[in-house]
Amino acid sequence: MWAHVVYVAFLVFLGYFLILIGFYIFLAIFGFIEDKKREWEREEENYPLVYFSDLTIPVSIIIPAHNEEVWIRDSVMSLLNLNYPAYEVIIVDDGSTDGTFPILKEMLDLKAMDIIYTKHYKDGDVINILKSAKYPNISVIHKLGGMKKAGAVNAGLNLSKYDYVCVMDADTILEQDALIKVMAQIGREPDKVIGIGSAFGLSNGMKIKDGRIINRSFSTDPLIAYQNLEYIRSFIGNRLAWSKFNTMPNVAGGFGVWRKDILYELGGFSSYFTCEDIELTFRVHDYIARNKEKGYKILMMPYYVGWTEGPSNVTSLIKQRDRWQRVVIETVWQYKHMLCNPKYKGFGFLVYPYFILYEVLGVFFEVASIAFVTVGWITRQLDTNTFFAFLSLMALTQFILSLLCLHTFVRGQKVFKTGYTIYLLFLSSIEFFFYRPIISIAKLFGTYHYMKGVRIYDQYTRVKR
Repeated sequence: MWAHVVYVAFLVFLGYFLILIGFYIFLAIFGFIEDKKREWEREEENYPLVYFSDLTIPVSIIIPAHNEEVWIRDSVMSLLNLNYPAYEVIIVDDGSTDGTFPILKEMLDLKAMDIIYTKHYKDGDVINILKSAKYPNISVIHKLGGMKKAGAVNAGLNLSKYDYVCVMDADTILEQDALIKVMAQIGREPDKVIGIGSAFGLSNGMKIKDGRIINRSFSTDPLIAYQNLEYIRSFIGNRLAWSKFNTMPNVAGGFGVWRKDILYELGGFSSYFTCEDIELTFRVHDYIARNKEKGYKILMMPYYVGWTEGPSNVTSLIKQRDRWQRVVIETVWQYKHMLCNPKYKGFGFLVYPYFILYEVLGVFFEVASIAFVTVGWITRQLDTNTFFAFLSLMALTQFILSLLCLHTFVRGQKVFKTGYTIYLLFLSSIEFFFYRPIISIAKLFGTYHYMKGVRIYDQYTRVKR
């Protein structure tokens, strides 16, 4: 009986990983195709014309900030360095207890504003609205916390005056051409593109001064390098492919642009969920399905628009991924009506099943499969060759995915030096034995905390540079 159980379990787990490999290959191929398309468009685009054109779309940039004294100065300075003709910056100090607000007050020379503030979106309690005496396009909202990042973004939406809003994290340093690249893409189809995201990487190890990157030295710390690799797989090998089919599941909160009239119809961001970005993207896809005659799109761009700080120790990484896992489960459960629903087309038949099989249940398949084959090997129900072949398959799957995504990334962008790319490939070859266990533990914690009803937006501690 035990031998039969082990054999059946082995076939189930093998089948799961073969399906997963199929998903990976599918995404990698179409991610490559989409990258080629965007590269061609980028080469054909006349960015100076976009900059000087009277038709260039103005943008409201919203930065929610809670205890971001380490990064807020450089983040704001990076916005002042943007190559874009018309934009406003709205910084929302969301109940910070550190030096975030004093830093803003000093660097911007803030003065109180006497304006009408209409609450179209749920934002919590606003203390004051201030304007920079140095930079006329920068405003600061000083508010109490309590409604997570969503409430802070909603406060910025309430004050924003332009038809497109860019939401970014307060620890993100934008590239000078970030906004003009994504807005040029929106300018191609402003009646269709209602949401757009682009790739960003980790700033750990870089030297930054006054919002400018003066030395792009990528960290060789394995924990940071693995996260860089993950970001490439996620943005280039995953979301870029989904974008081709208009099924992009997450415009990341680190940097994303939305059309404000759509946000207004949907009531803005929701503070009910642990994170705000993926839930809103799912909600917008629901809206797209209900208005299919309008041909709305959510796109993903392949180029790096900015750099953000990643967790620099295992404890912080687990805390971050615990929260990410919670919001994935919350969102998948909230939108369960999408599963294999013809109304949602590719999103219902491809993206949603992928999220269930990999993002929600994947950690259990991984842990259970390793446990079963290990026990089967110890009890001699599985021979040594089969045992190591199975583990090799799991490790090889990770490596092949990394290889395909890095190929697409390196071919399209000159960001990493050859030595660093080789280093990432080497780390990928042993990822299954060192980095994956950490992520699996974080996902198990996240699942457990979701079942316990935890819905807090907890931040890891920022590291001073």
